[in-house]
Amino acid sequence: MRIIVLSDSHKSKSKLFDIVEKHIHSDLFLFLGDGEDDFDDVIALHPNLKYDRVAGNCDWYSSYPLYKSIYAGGKKIFFSHGHPFKVKFGYDQIEQEARSVSADICLFGHTHVQYTNYSDGLYIMNPGSAANSEYGIIDITDSGIMLISQKL
Repeated sequence: MRIIVLSDSHKSKSKLFDIVEKHIHSDLFLFLGDGEDDFDDVIALHPNLKYDRVAGNCDWYSSYPLYKSIYAGGKKIFFSHGHPFKVKFGYDQIEQEARSVSADICLFGHTHVQYTNYSDGLYIMNPGSAANSEYGIIDITDSGIMLISQKL
């Protein structure tokens, strides 16, 4: 299973569209907030796209949750924009929350800085900012999980 992780497009719709169209045949797209209207336009153009999403701190009046857990490829993924867990000051709070729900993968945005790590059974990723042409790829296979930071 291939998952494309996107965050922080901040009105840079053309870059967001470029990333999505490059990976249009991926199994799932996860949008981590701060560009809800941008992602709405992606969905309007690609209505068959399989996706999930959460709200960011700049997605005012959003009806989407601030964090969420889903299963994909047999793995539990916890994802949030990151601001409720104060990720600009460290990753301890969001890692703790991901562990409390027994997640295999923890995803967040907000800092606009790409980051991948593996710590004591938890894969952690910040895809960076789609406004800077940055995104993440998660490959889940029988052999394991691979996190890849990308830039167009």
